[in-house]
Amino acid sequence: MNPAIQLLTLRLLSALFLLLFFGVIGWLIYRDIKLQTSTASRDHRVLGSLRVVETPEQNMRELTFPLYSETWIGRAASNAVVLDDAYTSNQHALVRRRAGQWWLEDLESRNGTLLNDIPLNAPAIVTSGDVFTVGQTSLLIQLEVSD
Repeated sequence: MNPAIQLLTLRLLSALFLLLFFGVIGWLIYRDIKLQTSTASRDHRVLGSLRVVETPEQNMRELTFPLYSETWIGRAASNAVVLDDAYTSNQHALVRRRAGQWWLEDLESRNGTLLNDIPLNAPAIVTSGDVFTVGQTSLLIQLEVSD
């Protein structure tokens, strides 16, 4: 066989493998983006609400906040539930759905978190109707029925 034809065949095969490689990489990136998009939309679905039932602030009474699969509570603006309460830490507590159950976790806040008037020392399972207190603000958990 002519060396020029062998070289051309080798170049064409190399180009074909390179295109196949980029095609596989592109497909993997597309699949990852699609998976991340579906996960993000699922995480931002409203699954219930947190209703303020007691607070020293008049303007916060009867406020309702959406409950997501991960809801951060505190004074910082980065939280899903921002409380204007001097006794609440910047990141005070976290309500999270894990393994089909809802959990409440104190994030090592200075003043602690109460669940149904009992100090929360470790993450605890919560249900609809439970009331937890961060700082001087009490929030009622209201979960969706389809939950």
